[in-house]
Amino acid sequence: AANDKLDRFAEYLEPKDEEEFSAIREQLIHAGYRSRSAVRTFYFAQFSLGLGLLALGVIYTLLTGDEEQGATRAAITTLVPGLAGYYLPRYWVNKRIEARQKEIQEGFPDSLDLMLVCVEAGQGLDQAIIRVADEIRAGFPALAEEFEMVAWEIKAGKDKATVLRDMGNRSGVPDVASFVTVLIQSQTF
Repeated sequence: AANDKLDRFAEYLEPKDEEEFSAIREQLIHAGYRSRSAVRTFYFAQFSLGLGLLALGVIYTLLTGDEEQGATRAAITTLVPGLAGYYLPRYWVNKRIEARQKEIQEGFPDSLDLMLVCVEAGQGLDQAIIRVADEIRAGFPALAEEFEMVAWEIKAGKDKATVLRDMGNRSGVPDVASFVTVLIQSQTF
């Protein structure tokens, strides 16, 4: 429902430049935010936090202002909270990207080992991916989510090479992208 309310302001909250939109969309996907309204929500958070903390900075400056304080100090106490509020969502997304990529990178070797065991036991790649997603969920939920997405897209009928390539792009981890490339080139699925 909150996202529906933001739809009215889409033209103000989304960048007009397609490259900028794609770049922020890719960053949000790397951070694990895949919803259609993720870009709009990100820009709304930047806008509202920036203005909100700027307003708090103005109020603080007015309440504690002395004539001896000086214009420089007044500008700093007014603008710094606004700038902090504006850059806080970007900082949050960057930290989420780092944490998510680290989790995927740490869990990927274990998932490959488990996938190898499943395939050697006679399961196909599709069943192995589903099994790996179920087994690693407790320790590596971001990686399990990626494998689940692959399983759902394969069940929906998408081409396996495209699905795997998308997983490599979504994760943002070079090891996953390399594995996907090797798997596609070998065409053993």
